Amino acid sequence: VGQRQDTSIPKSSMPTSVEVPPPVIPQTLAMDAQDEALQATSPQLSPFTDLPVSHWAYPMVTELLHHNLVTGFPDGSFRPNQPMSRAEFASQLARAFNLTFVRDAQPFRDVAPDSWAINEIQKSFRMGFLRGYPNQQFLPDETIDRIQVIVALTQGLNLKSSSGSRALLRYYQDYEQVPTWAVPSLIAATEASLVVNHPDLSQLAPNRPSSRAEVAATLYRALVYIGHLENIESPHWVEPAPMAY
Repeated sequence: VGQRQDTSIPKSSMPTSVEVPPPVIPQTLAMDAQDEALQATSPQLSPFTDLPVSHWAYPMVTELLHHNLVTGFPDGSFRPNQPMSRAEFASQLARAFNLTFVRDAQPFRDVAPDSWAINEIQKSFRMGFLRGYPNQQFLPDETIDRIQVIVALTQGLNLKSSSGSRALLRYYQDYEQVPTWAVPSLIAATEASLVVNHPDLSQLAPNRPSSRAEVAATLYRALVYIGHLENIESPHWVEPAPMAY
């Protein structure tokens, strides 16, 4: 070990007195400033027990919650990975949008008059987002696929493609799985930047049941599109460069 070099000042050159600056007395912050400072240094807490702040859809879900456009469950959970039923999707649509009715109400044989979702189903149907099935069926308990969510939003918002170019679909590596009847809606939704893909941006997974997190994020994008909410940057928005196609 090397010897330590003596860097002390010789006693003969040390000043005879040292000026000590006056003590700095901390100022008491106002109560609101204290709260802001504490909030800035405290970890952010999620409003849902199963939706950590690190979750990919956390910013969108909490923004919707802030505007009372989404709800959780009585136990405090959001269940982000749980597939969403058609009745639940109708409820989300009815809560998120208040658009002019484009069709009259229609009774559905499989939706009881005392069903918890009957009013929401009728509202989403009359606004033009959802349709029924033959024999006056709505299938409220059936899970809704990702492509069905996209089609419902394009129909309800009356979105039309500006180009109609199927070449845009090549952005999705699994575009061949898209049903023919859904292609025009998918093109329009892609042009409007409504499509949300997670975890792989190039994988649409059109026929997979949509999770509650995916539905919330897609609804959020639709509300941004019509100017009701401010955009939040995310790597999961599908925004292909037009010149690439």
